[in-house]
Amino acid sequence: MGTLRDDDLVRRFGGWSLATLSLVLYATVPLSLSGGVMSRPEVVASGPELWAGVIVACFALSGAALIQLRPRNWIGWILVASGLLQVTNVATDAYATRALTDPDHSLPLGLAAAWLASWSWIPSLLLPVIVLPPLYPTGRPASRFWSWHVRAALLGIGLVELLAATGPGGVDDTVRGTRLPWEAPSWWLWAVGLSAAVLLVSTAAVTMVGTLVRAIRAKAPERQQLLWLLSVVAAMLATVFTDYRALFAIAYGLVPVAVTIGVLRYRLLGIEVALRRTLLYVPLTLLVALVIGGLTTALARLVPEGPLPLLAASAVVAVLVIPVAARLRPLVDRLVLGDQADPLALVDRVGAGLEVEHDDPVASMLEAVASAAGASYAAVRDVDGRLVAEVGASAGAGLDVALRHRGVQLGTLTVGPRPGARQVTEQDARLVTALAPHLAVVVGSARLTEELADQRNRVTTATHAERDRLRRDLHDGLGPSLAGIALGLQAAGTAQRTDPEAVPALLERTRAEADLAVSEIRRVLDGLRPTSLDLHGLEGAVRDTASSLGMGQPGGPAFDLQTDALPLLRPQVEEAAFRIVAESLTNVARHSAASHCAVRLNQSNGDLRVRVFDDGCGLGAAVGAGHGLDSMRQRAADIGGELCVECANPRGTLVTAVLPLGAP
Repeated sequence: MGTLRDDDLVRRFGGWSLATLSLVLYATVPLSLSGGVMSRPEVVASGPELWAGVIVACFALSGAALIQLRPRNWIGWILVASGLLQVTNVATDAYATRALTDPDHSLPLGLAAAWLASWSWIPSLLLPVIVLPPLYPTGRPASRFWSWHVRAALLGIGLVELLAATGPGGVDDTVRGTRLPWEAPSWWLWAVGLSAAVLLVSTAAVTMVGTLVRAIRAKAPERQQLLWLLSVVAAMLATVFTDYRALFAIAYGLVPVAVTIGVLRYRLLGIEVALRRTLLYVPLTLLVALVIGGLTTALARLVPEGPLPLLAASAVVAVLVIPVAARLRPLVDRLVLGDQADPLALVDRVGAGLEVEHDDPVASMLEAVASAAGASYAAVRDVDGRLVAEVGASAGAGLDVALRHRGVQLGTLTVGPRPGARQVTEQDARLVTALAPHLAVVVGSARLTEELADQRNRVTTATHAERDRLRRDLHDGLGPSLAGIALGLQAAGTAQRTDPEAVPALLERTRAEADLAVSEIRRVLDGLRPTSLDLHGLEGAVRDTASSLGMGQPGGPAFDLQTDALPLLRPQVEEAAFRIVAESLTNVARHSAASHCAVRLNQSNGDLRVRVFDDGCGLGAAVGAGHGLDSMRQRAADIGGELCVECANPRGTLVTAVLPLGAP
């Protein structure tokens, strides 16, 4: 980083040094022309005017200022070089005039100065016109095509310089009779001149047309910057054909100032407003002038006297201007603002994305919103602050917009400013606010889809686990019992023929085996996963059970359920937690005479903690001996957990179960 700073420091120093040199060179002009030099008989020119110094100062100082703030932007160097070349032309021409007309010819290099003045002005005009626009506003060619275009333009400028330096040129424009000591052959002038003409004409045409095409295709803020450049150049060219040289000097001197503003501070000066009004009112003004002038002239031939021609022309203008302005305004807005000219079209375009299937609909819709707003960065975060989707790189002050759908807060949309801007503009903020509801629909749909997928996975996992358990229970428990019954009946049939007295004992054992089978069936049915878990999840199933026991209902104990944001639970953990809570709630409803019951479900240190509290009569003397409590303890132990039943403070009972979330 230190080397980069040193390089930038050298560039800044070099820029101001060249600007200072330009002003110093211009200060030598009055010295060279002092003593009535321009009144000598050999001098045929009128001498430099004051406006030349204004132009030199504008180019040199604007370029130096741009180099100071953007030392790696080549546009600043082009401006400084143009100012230096212009003052070189003026200063050397003034020196040559004095040196060539002094009676004693005491000043040296007069002819060399006249030769230098004859061609040094050419690149000062061609560089800003042909080379600068392809580099504007970043100082780098926008593509490889423009890079080659700049090379071709520089080659053409070099050929023109070569032609002017080797040909007869304009060395005698100021002092009559000045001649170079050589004379270039005609074939050389034709070859170099034709090549230079082809390159300059083609590159100039490509620069003008290409810059206009770039402005039309570009997005904000580059579109506004390019249109600003074109408008400034067009205003300057309009003064070329006037007889007021001071007006041209002012317009030409403002070109580097406007270019510097366009690169550095284009947003602070309302360029968009100035462009829109200029492009709207200038054509309307020309239209009014042409209509009034043409109709007045035509009608004056029919009615040479009286105000009728002017009144008729004014009436036509009044009827014509309003519809023309109504049609011209949308075209101007479209040219200057691009897609932003019609925010409703942007909303419709983004909304159309809802009809297309995407792998990641939130990211796709977010990208569409960022593109519509021209944002350098956009992100969607959920209500917990977790990143859902992100586009671009964060830079500058962002705008946060709440995402709501059907009154539910879904998250936050954060949008960054446009590239090169420090903050989001008011217009972009309104557009993002209008697009946020469309994005909220997609975010809500994606969240519901994710929840549905999680629910489906949970139900599928629970179903598979339940099926495996049923298969295991039927194979290990009910299967042997049924097989024993079949064997007992077969043995009884055989004994009836061989030993009738043994039949009653065999049938008694078979009946006992049947009772065991019935008990096994009841155990299997009792272990089936509750349907409410699959339908409503753990929290919903607990609420349903409490409601079925009269809790939270008129005449029943008050009920309170609090849960953390729990992860996806294993079916065994979820079912064990529900069975423990259901048995505890049943005991509260039947035995405690409580007025309030509370259930807490939370995650802590990789465990699911279940707490059931009531303010009833508390534990009885035979606590721990009941079948329900034994079943609760067994369910906790089966998955590697533990259960504790204790007296609550100040009264009542507290049941606490700690169930591991991971596999035991």
